Amino acid sequence: MLPTEIPSRAIRLEIDSAVADLSGVVKVGNYLLLGNDEGHRLLVCRPGEATDTWVVAHSLEISAAKDETDIEALTYADGFVYVIGSHSLRRRSLRRESLTIKQNRKRFARVDLQKARNRLYRISFDKRTGRLGRPESISLSKRLRKDVFLGPFTQIASKENGVDIEGIAMHQGRLFVGFRGPVLRHGLVPVMMLDYGHPKRYELRFVDLNGQGIRDMVSLGDALLLLTGPVGSAPGSYRLWLWDGRDQMPGSDACIRAAAYLGDVAVPPGGRAEGLALLEAQGDHVELMLVIDGLGSQRAQRINVVVPPLS
Repeated sequence: MLPTEIPSRAIRLEIDSAVADLSGVVKVGNYLLLGNDEGHRLLVCRPGEATDTWVVAHSLEISAAKDETDIEALTYADGFVYVIGSHSLRRRSLRRESLTIKQNRKRFARVDLQKARNRLYRISFDKRTGRLGRPESISLSKRLRKDVFLGPFTQIASKENGVDIEGIAMHQGRLFVGFRGPVLRHGLVPVMMLDYGHPKRYELRFVDLNGQGIRDMVSLGDALLLLTGPVGSAPGSYRLWLWDGRDQMPGSDACIRAAAYLGDVAVPPGGRAEGLALLEAQGDHVELMLVIDGLGSQRAQRINVVVPPLS
């Protein structure tokens, strides 16, 4: 697979500089909703006066928990915004300058369970006024722990191939939940299909993304656009794929259509591609917003993609 770079141009997000780590994004009507993965805030933005500029109209704290919600992805359907946390464990980071080796070993041995991360929220949203309602939520933790494939990875820290949810999309009437980790043998990445009201009745499907994990996902007609990247924190490319949503578990009775590689997404040095939103689709030409974490003012890009037909 030869890398193909997808063209892009900057989008200006006029938001508080204290909102450092954007992750989830979805466009609903004339509004743009953004999630901050450090804290609990959802930002509702409206178009600014300049082209490709968004300004904050208002915001909502979706939780009062002490620990961060770790908002990772957003999607919208039928009057509701869905917000998902990573459902992951976190290993404490090293402090190279301020702690001794002994202190860092003790710190590094600690893996935290933060229950605030383990939520899937549903929030009513008025497309006319941009107002969010009162959040309600469920947890997928029990389903993950009991799953034959995912269960063993619920005891491993995120970014170390443990469970790490980073994508969500409402597709064909169901929520598709995409995992950055784990990536299983043969490069298979799990995607959980469920209904918010009946999470016990979920279905697990797999998609081969050439060793990468899912960073976000967007429904596009009969297919899903997937943003992918490295499982851990090591540098690597960020890519777009088109997937028909069908299970790619191989077998003598399988009929698998491989996910189509659309190209690499160019991200400025130091940035991490985190969120994807559909801006406009006309025929096979699709315009997307890419949200980038780890940068100052260069937080979003508009990218144009030609989507091939599913064959």
